[in-house]
Amino acid sequence: MIGYALKRLALAVSLVWAVSFVAFVAFGLSFNPFYSLNLCGGSCKAQRDALAAEFHLHDPILDRYWLWFTGLFHHGFGNAAIVSYGGNTVRAIDPPLWRAAGITAQLMATSLVLTVLASVLLGVVAARRPGSGIDVVLRLLAYLTWSMPTFLTGVLLARWFAPTGWFIVPGIPGGGLLPWVRAMTLPAVTLSLGLIGLYSRYLRTALLSELQRPYAVVARSKGLTESRVTLRHALRNSLIPFVSVLSLDISAIVGASLAADYIFFRGGGLAGFFLNSLGRADPFILTAVVVVIAGVVAVFSLLTDLAVGWLDPRVRAGSGD
Repeated sequence: MIGYALKRLALAVSLVWAVSFVAFVAFGLSFNPFYSLNLCGGSCKAQRDALAAEFHLHDPILDRYWLWFTGLFHHGFGNAAIVSYGGNTVRAIDPPLWRAAGITAQLMATSLVLTVLASVLLGVVAARRPGSGIDVVLRLLAYLTWSMPTFLTGVLLARWFAPTGWFIVPGIPGGGLLPWVRAMTLPAVTLSLGLIGLYSRYLRTALLSELQRPYAVVARSKGLTESRVTLRHALRNSLIPFVSVLSLDISAIVGASLAADYIFFRGGGLAGFFLNSLGRADPFILTAVVVVIAGVVAVFSLLTDLAVGWLDPRVRAGSGD
């Protein structure tokens, strides 16, 4: 398992590095952080020259990337160039970026826990009673929640629950367990609802297939109850494709989490940070945001890959572990 985990970790790090290269080159060639200084003509030439020297903006893009990349190991993402007519103000990127990333990571982690628990519960209930009334109701609810965009679900929940005072709508999570729960509940539910609808149906289908396999028939013939056959044998095998498909959708889940962040956290997460940075046309901030988002995707993808390897030893064997 250790060898399998190290290989997956190396793959995740390689992907984040590739994203950092593409993002830095794309933003570096497309955005100019002193565009506003061009409006004041020759009177701002000294400021433009100072900014260009500070951030090596006249160097070849590959040289700039190498300076930026090597600087990550010494001072993180470095400084952001905030340009005004009165001069340059330089501000560290890391503190606000990591605060925003922490909020988005908390939202994703909470939503994934809710998604897995609810999907397993509903999938097992539906698989135990295929074709029954509860199965039909769950199917209809799954189609309904999955068909609704995340931002629409978030707006509706915020509108419905704001007058009740039960939850903080909107608010930044923090300040103790209870305020954190009040601030995180609605955005986590917003992000989870559609996922639960999709993955509970997927797990139901996988369970129905596993319950027809020979090992399940033999287990019943030996006197095991249907609940024991389902929970102790079929469920574990059904979780393997369930977690595998979930890992493929991590990037989409991150994208949906940005919509929930913008609605409920007033842009306090990565969504708001990215939009604010886009308005400044600062390639260094934009690159840092994209790299952190890629890192969040890589971490959660790594966790799901490790879960698949733990559930199915054949995956580890196939990787040479």
